[in-house]
Amino acid sequence: MAYYTVPNKYGSQIPLQTEVRDKLSSLDVVWGNMFEGEDIDPQLVLEKETEFYRGAPPQWLNFYCAEKNHTPFVKRDIYTKITKLIQKKREINHSISSINLFHQPGSGGTTLAMQVLWDLRKKLRCAQVIDSTSDSKAIAQQVIHLFNARNSQNQNTVLLFVDNKETEENDGMQFNSLRENLIQNIKQSNISANAPVVIILNCLRKKNRTGKEKLMLCTMLSKEEQDNFNAKHTEVSQRHDRHKEFHGFNIMQGNFSQTYITEACEYLKPLKTKKRPRNAQILSFLALMNSYAPGSYLTETWCLEFLDKKNHISGRPTLEKQMGTFADLLVIYSTCSGGAKSQDRCIRMAHPMIADKCLWLLTDAGVTLSDTAINLLSHLCPQTVQPYLVKIIKQLLKKREKHLPKDEREEKLQKFSNLIQDIKEKENKSMCVGLFRHAAKTFPRDPFIPQALARFYYIELRDYEKAALWAKTAILREPNNSFIRDTLGQVYKNQLKNPNFAKLSKNILQIGTQALKAFEEEAETAEKELEPGMQEDGVTNISTVFNYRGLFGYIQVANTIFYKLKNVKTEWSKVLRQETKSHSLIHSEKCGKYQSLLASLKQRIEEKLSFFETFLKYSKPKIDKSEPEYIWTDIEDCYEKFITKEEHFCRSFAGLLSTLSHITSVSDLEQITEQWREIHMNSQTERDAQNYILANIILSQKSANSEILRTVPELQDILQKLWERQNKNGSPEFYLLVLLLFWPDGVKKTGNTLDLKECVQYMRKSYERIYQKYLRFRYLVPLFFLGNGGGLQRLVHQTEFTSLLAEEHETAESEGLQRIEGEIRNHKVFALRGKDQIEVSPHNPASVYNKDLVSFYLGFTIRGPVAYNIRYVKKSAQFVDKHKKNIIQRAEKVDFIIDDLRPLIGTELNHHSSFNKQ
Repeated sequence: MAYYTVPNKYGSQIPLQTEVRDKLSSLDVVWGNMFEGEDIDPQLVLEKETEFYRGAPPQWLNFYCAEKNHTPFVKRDIYTKITKLIQKKREINHSISSINLFHQPGSGGTTLAMQVLWDLRKKLRCAQVIDSTSDSKAIAQQVIHLFNARNSQNQNTVLLFVDNKETEENDGMQFNSLRENLIQNIKQSNISANAPVVIILNCLRKKNRTGKEKLMLCTMLSKEEQDNFNAKHTEVSQRHDRHKEFHGFNIMQGNFSQTYITEACEYLKPLKTKKRPRNAQILSFLALMNSYAPGSYLTETWCLEFLDKKNHISGRPTLEKQMGTFADLLVIYSTCSGGAKSQDRCIRMAHPMIADKCLWLLTDAGVTLSDTAINLLSHLCPQTVQPYLVKIIKQLLKKREKHLPKDEREEKLQKFSNLIQDIKEKENKSMCVGLFRHAAKTFPRDPFIPQALARFYYIELRDYEKAALWAKTAILREPNNSFIRDTLGQVYKNQLKNPNFAKLSKNILQIGTQALKAFEEEAETAEKELEPGMQEDGVTNISTVFNYRGLFGYIQVANTIFYKLKNVKTEWSKVLRQETKSHSLIHSEKCGKYQSLLASLKQRIEEKLSFFETFLKYSKPKIDKSEPEYIWTDIEDCYEKFITKEEHFCRSFAGLLSTLSHITSVSDLEQITEQWREIHMNSQTERDAQNYILANIILSQKSANSEILRTVPELQDILQKLWERQNKNGSPEFYLLVLLLFWPDGVKKTGNTLDLKECVQYMRKSYERIYQKYLRFRYLVPLFFLGNGGGLQRLVHQTEFTSLLAEEHETAESEGLQRIEGEIRNHKVFALRGKDQIEVSPHNPASVYNKDLVSFYLGFTIRGPVAYNIRYVKKSAQFVDKHKKNIIQRAEKVDFIIDDLRPLIGTELNHHSSFNKQ
């Protein structure tokens, strides 16, 4: 083709130069004029159609030919929902939007997504990410390049299809990284558009439905879908003589019938367990792979070499012929749209359901899952294993999927991969160990396989000695990975918790010390991981989370030590709380060597509890997801065991913020406020002053008329003195209070003023210095909102307005909150308060897409002020306000003109009406 085109926002097709296309190497772009005017070999068309109906993944040529021949693909019901949702996303004032499409393996999710892209290719700039695990920074740059292609006048929304083939459910890391990089590129390119820059169609495999998925394609047809597939079946039967072998299509047309699967695989029943020919071994490999890792494949080159190990003869038979009768259940296809080179050709089972059935027949004949897996490992290339095979093997052995346990709301990770779970249940645990050991030898540098083996030893076999050995092997393979180090601590922790473990004090402290040391080393490693690059399969992934498992594991072990020692002798509780040194007890229990640990344990626990108090109050994993309940339970348990109530009367800033969640008594809050007043008066430190001010704010939320409440000017005076001493070196908490108490009130002016623009800058730098490493990409919780009241009552605690945070509620009004006027310039949001222009962070960065006046609700996180529910002030409304008088005068003149034309208009309308009736 001489040139390729993409649509502009008006639907006109504009050609792209070669150098523009060359910069899109990570994207498979669906050109507006794809295949048009090309001389396509009819035989190639027939081959590609046959491959697809047999079960190969679709190619753009399939869609082109179906459209050209007026034989379109059957549209699943969900197709209409997706296209309507895309249209809706185009109308939302966000630079980036996303749609999650969940699909069960074999239900046609990838085909559906490609179908949507193909049908919209002349309206939007449609592209598929070639490899969803590749560098998200490069992908983002190319997406923006595609959006800008030709020039700024011809910009148009990119519909980006991301196919997560290797994961059942995206953990968010790769997707969030792509989103962050897209937003960054939009800023750098200074894009100011009136339509979304990118709409991401995120395709996610998910085996079981939980009911929370808004869009999910399932292996079940509706009545209308069934009718459409039946009609399509008639058409396919007329075009193809061998349509009975089109398992990919027939399974779907038969509504995923198990009867059809059984009949298709019937001839496999007389399988042998020993001396199986190599083609039967390939069948077993593919059955295993496609059952446990749907979408996986072997290359034709690999299969041919495996089938012809001895002779290497030239002119050998094709792979189809060598596979014999098995070829009926397989599909051999080319990933190259125009040719059939062997290095581009792949082989896989025709459908995941056929793979499941074949695997069942193999195991029924005595070919066990572990035999097949070990055989596959044994026949991998001895020197270098192809990257695609490495990914598949690791997915089989260590990919833990999410499931929804019975009577529970939250999904949880399985303990092991589906394959390991099934080998454990259908064969025995020793076979799992043998498979893991074989894999650890096959991949001598990989840390994750020995880690998985260590987990199997301590969880399933309770062999803590071997578990520790393999956990240490994993650490030796990757010593700077804190997540790998976590397993060793878990081994010792579970050994300590085992009810059959020896009940002597010295044994408890011996294993407890090993567990505490392992978790401390993990925590130290995590401290050094500044957004670490974790190497796996040659791909560097940036860790979006700080690994706090070491700190939490330490708390869990401390809880267990306390519980176990107290059961030995109750006096141990006083020793652990540092209420008594009790050297006699320590020596009588032969625990003298642990005296230094016992002396420092409480202090170390306090440090870790302090970390979690701020960590869990200021942030959570995602906007719609909090930490698991057991995290809070174990932390509370540790407080109760090691720290007395008198010691822990809301002594930290974050602890005070949490009081509204569990203290309802005004008198209790007044007591806390009074205690902090006395501490503040006696110490005069920044920390104590902050806590006293915050105690007043917290009290005001419950009792606006409390006699002990200080006025805003009094509290401002305290902050003003601190500001003069150390305005550049304060904590994020200090700057938070400055913003809360000094934020300009549009109605009432106070005598005290501070430079809030400077305060915001100092706060962000302070946050980066103190909390950035730990909170990273976690969701920062708004601690307060700006309300409509006066004094301290204009500060509203975040628990009152959590519904404002979700994207779908961005149009919601809230009577209790004050809408702030603002402006967007250079992709930054500014609050306009009189002459002040204070920069605030957008809650949803994708909502900052154009230069304009806006309004929003104002919240405050530990990083600074945040704009929620950003709404653009419509330019049309501004125009009307500005030219209202002129418009009214013109409208009055139009009335006279219409009166003059009314007879003619009436005649025209009558004529038009009679035409419609004909």
